[in-house]
Amino acid sequence: MKRFIIPSLSLLGGLLLAFAWYPHGLPFLVFFAWIPFFFMSDVLLERGGKAAFVKGWLASWPGLMLWNLITTYWIGYCTIPGAIGAIVANSLLQAWVFGFWHCCRKYVKQEWIHPILLIAFWVSFEYLHLNWDLTWPWLNLGNVFAVCPQWVQWYSITGAMGGTVWILLLNFLLYYLIRQQAKTHRVAWGFITASALVFLIPVILSALMFKNAGESIDKSRPVNVVAVQQNTDPWEEEYSLTNEEQIQRIIEVSAPYIDENTELVVCPESSVPHNISLLDLQMRTFMPANTGYSGFFLLDSVIHTYPKLNYILGMSLFSLYDHPATLTARPVGEGTYVDVFNSALCYGANYYNGHYHKCRLVPGVEKMPFPKLLGFLGDVLIKLGGSNTSLGNDTIQRTFAIQSKGAELRVGAAICYESIYGELFGKFVQNGANLMTVITNDSWWDDSQGHKQHFEMSRLRAVETRRYIVRAANGGFSGIIDPCGNVLQKTNYNERTAIKETVYAQEGETFYVQHGDYIARISVFVALAGFLFTFVCWCIEAIKRIEN
Repeated sequence: MKRFIIPSLSLLGGLLLAFAWYPHGLPFLVFFAWIPFFFMSDVLLERGGKAAFVKGWLASWPGLMLWNLITTYWIGYCTIPGAIGAIVANSLLQAWVFGFWHCCRKYVKQEWIHPILLIAFWVSFEYLHLNWDLTWPWLNLGNVFAVCPQWVQWYSITGAMGGTVWILLLNFLLYYLIRQQAKTHRVAWGFITASALVFLIPVILSALMFKNAGESIDKSRPVNVVAVQQNTDPWEEEYSLTNEEQIQRIIEVSAPYIDENTELVVCPESSVPHNISLLDLQMRTFMPANTGYSGFFLLDSVIHTYPKLNYILGMSLFSLYDHPATLTARPVGEGTYVDVFNSALCYGANYYNGHYHKCRLVPGVEKMPFPKLLGFLGDVLIKLGGSNTSLGNDTIQRTFAIQSKGAELRVGAAICYESIYGELFGKFVQNGANLMTVITNDSWWDDSQGHKQHFEMSRLRAVETRRYIVRAANGGFSGIIDPCGNVLQKTNYNERTAIKETVYAQEGETFYVQHGDYIARISVFVALAGFLFTFVCWCIEAIKRIEN
């Protein structure tokens, strides 16, 4: 049985992590999920031998891959090879972090340093996953509390990285409690007290903040909004219907919910999917007979009836150049280059009212990761349903200025994947957003965990920024979320509908919005210091071995 103890502990940890994740709805399990991995590290250290990093890496990988598989299998609804690649690669990277910590643990004899090292290494890894070309922060540990934002109202101070620190710290305390109890058979009151305090203080603080934040919501500037769920089949309809037919559907779905007080209609990502020239929209030089553009004349007729109305539309925009003006511009003819963007467009009584190009692009689908290094994989990516080029992107989080009851309202529009990125989301608020929207097309994943998890993550963004969020998804879930993370309205999946709500423009910036992922940046510094300290410990041990 001893030979099975390592894989058994690894798989147990992976199962606990997986069932802590939504929609299983057992987030408290995450406070115990790392304990099996810590005991697994103990067993490996007791067995001794060389190659500590490799042993820790390989031992932790089965459990971490099981976690990835159970929680993100739904990527396969869009691309099976992509799902396999994401699950295997992400779990290998996570196991690499654990293996590195296990190796450091072998040489650093001061046990109180071990928790600091793993927390610093893991948070640094999550930060890397937010900011490199292979970005995939879906399973960052702090996201697990998306279904219970009442536990983590202090994310307005720390962001989701604070949740990662909380989870790992409590796991370590409970691990030491169990280990001491097993060794001494005496009640370890010190660890019991510390564990209780580490759990209860953030929860009590969150409860107080939840009450205070709810009472302090500014309701002096109401905004009447409609979120459209047009439910266009991404496989069969999205590119077979013309832009005009898509806009006609938007109008039909939203019409019963619009009145003279409606100021904003939020439509999903790719709600107008066929490429449209950004310059033509800005200059309004398109012709009515062109079905790529004529749908906007239908919007004009609605806006003529309701002049306060503004639409936020998910679009595919392009810009033409006579030279390679950007790194993503590609040639389409002699002396002509094009950039294609996944964009949000604001359209109102003055027609074009601003645009925002998606900044954080999906690796392998919207962006070629490390193009200089992996450019040779272009044809392979195309066969797997991806792209061998990259879409264009914005470098700042633009907001749209809308006149609302005689005052300027600024609206941010995070596009799909961007709603996972707390610091990026907060930059919309730094750039003036009083109200946030999320436009997405989660229908690629069918009725799986994917769209459910994605919806819940918007609740964390609401807490971090203290903004109302209007979420429009093509097939669901669409919804309205208040600044405390409460869901005010939510649609059903695979339903063609819209929802109407009065939300409120908010002012001010939270500590997290002002400072972003500062916990991660501190962790990177601590991780580097920990690496140097481990190297010194290794050198000292090596010298002792030579002397002996």
